[in-house]
Amino acid sequence: MRAHVLRAALLAIDEVGPERVRVRDIAERAGMSSGHVMYYFGKRDRILVSTLLLSEDELAERRTAELASVAGPREAVGRFVELYLPVSATDVRWRLWAQVIARPPTDAQTLTRIAGFTGTWVRELAGIVTRGIGEGVFRPIGDAEDHATRMCRIMDSLANDVLLGLPGCDAAWARDQAVRAILRELGGA
Repeated sequence: MRAHVLRAALLAIDEVGPERVRVRDIAERAGMSSGHVMYYFGKRDRILVSTLLLSEDELAERRTAELASVAGPREAVGRFVELYLPVSATDVRWRLWAQVIARPPTDAQTLTRIAGFTGTWVRELAGIVTRGIGEGVFRPIGDAEDHATRMCRIMDSLANDVLLGLPGCDAAWARDQAVRAILRELGGA
């Protein structure tokens, strides 16, 4: 039932936006009462965090499958960046991230899960870099995980520019900037 509510929440958030979504919006899409939805989650912020966690779980599965099918490390960097960054200023997953960052959860279990997601992104990119170094496509660097951590933080900043809708800062611009930054240090810009 919780998964059903979270799928309804994702629809409602996509339609109304995470900042304006009401429990009633979610309940209507789930075919339930607001009270029933609140029974499972307790408060609106918990629904938003849980929806983000579901979205990240699903993206992690897709990311692993898609990156496994990419032939070369350069192409894998490009696909990784596409999966990481928002597709537009209205990207639901990134808008959820913005809401969760604005009102962060305080329970250790949720914070640990969020840290796990960010760590998985870093390790995935570090794996691509290590593979590229091993295949002679990228030049050796000191620490692939350190490089990946910095690049993910750069992509977070680029994502913010896209979400804000800054002039000239659309999704294509962000992808180009991220790929160039990643490859620059690897001798492949």
